[in-house]
Amino acid sequence: MLTRRDFTRLSLFGLGMGLSNCTPQSQFTSLDTPAPIDQTDLMIWWEQGFLPEENAGVSQLVRRWEEASGLRANLKLMQINILEQELLKAIAEPEKHQVPDVVFAISLDANLAPRLAWANQLTDVSDVLEKNKASYTPDTLLQVTYRNKTLNERHYYAIPIGNAGEYIHCWSNLLESINQTTQDIPQEWDAFWQFWQQSQQQLHAQGYPKIYGVGLCMSASGVDTFTSLRWFLDAHNATVVSNDGELVLPQPDNRQKFIDVLQEYTGFYQQGFVPPDATDWTASGNNFRFLDGGILMTHNPTLSIPLTQRLERNQYNQDAFDRYRQIAMVNWPQKRDGTPMQPRKGIKQVIVLTAGKHPEAAKDFVNYLIQPTHLNQLLKEGFKGRFLPVMPQLLSDPYWRNAEDPHLSAALKIQTQPSPLPYEVLHPAYSQILGQKVWGKTVLKVLQDNASPEQAVDWAIARIQDIWMEWEARA
Repeated sequence: MLTRRDFTRLSLFGLGMGLSNCTPQSQFTSLDTPAPIDQTDLMIWWEQGFLPEENAGVSQLVRRWEEASGLRANLKLMQINILEQELLKAIAEPEKHQVPDVVFAISLDANLAPRLAWANQLTDVSDVLEKNKASYTPDTLLQVTYRNKTLNERHYYAIPIGNAGEYIHCWSNLLESINQTTQDIPQEWDAFWQFWQQSQQQLHAQGYPKIYGVGLCMSASGVDTFTSLRWFLDAHNATVVSNDGELVLPQPDNRQKFIDVLQEYTGFYQQGFVPPDATDWTASGNNFRFLDGGILMTHNPTLSIPLTQRLERNQYNQDAFDRYRQIAMVNWPQKRDGTPMQPRKGIKQVIVLTAGKHPEAAKDFVNYLIQPTHLNQLLKEGFKGRFLPVMPQLLSDPYWRNAEDPHLSAALKIQTQPSPLPYEVLHPAYSQILGQKVWGKTVLKVLQDNASPEQAVDWAIARIQDIWMEWEARA
């Protein structure tokens, strides 16, 4: 069994080995210099990877496409905040800025894609997907079927390339130090959370005074706040958007459930079970806190946490190898009413801009990208398994069926479960709610502004209704 000192040493070593590679390898270059795009046949903007292999993987794929097509591409690897900012600027004033032809970012599905499709700014890629339709599951294609308000129709407006499920991670070795295992974690909702609170107290008594039991994001900037809060809303059967795209959160029953959720969610922080700095976490805040041994469990929308430790086993990486197996994936608890939880999925996607200058090359590239062999290679070698295949046939690859890999095998079980259709697919106004950080700001209303849960919920509902009416008023 690891001592507290051993665990701290492994934590710091693993953090250095796993996350030092997260520093961007490619620097952002000016997008207002016209010369490079004038010499190429395709402009691609791609989010810089959390892992260095992601950048290398997409670069290799683009080079192979260039060799196959005889065309030249200008690939820009960009930090997500810069990518989103510059993309909106380019779309707003295409005569002044370079507009990319093809864009990939992890947050596209929840943020920009639904809004751009609604505004008739995305290319209908139905012709590409119809040719490859048999490779996808129907629920995957539903998640890229966005509404175009100009045409008042729904079409395929994005190319699915990977599935980011939601996962709960914990340190199994820390549980062992208090004579617990993942099998001891209750499935009933209240008992599930009491387990982590009691474990924190037991760990403190065992000589781990700086470990917090619950790793839930509480900030306005961290995307994990809205994914975790949505989990709680689902557990309480609170509905935000109906299946026909109507806003139903203001209804009395849903409002009361939202109040209950907010009180429960913020209560973990107020009672000292969540780290104080959780109100400042960015998108990787819980990743860092978990990997440095500061929290016992956390909720994350990708496999990025364990995959930072999946390194080649050798004399230098033994600690990371051990840590990969000490990180355990936890089964989802039941909803409060005892019914099974349906973990949500996020389909990672590529979009083609209507304002791009090379529409034919763009479609040729995305068609090349989603050929099973090419896509599987990108998912395995580029994303290192952080996103799972959206094409069932790819799961026959032994890489995805490795029974000795505790994380991939557990993730596949979650992927096969039914999942609700994302709210942003039902109506793009929800993506703007996410973009304006309404959920995180609601949490901070309670934690920093001393608002009651009722006051914070009523503020959130009023803001959400304003956003909704603005969208409905648009032609």
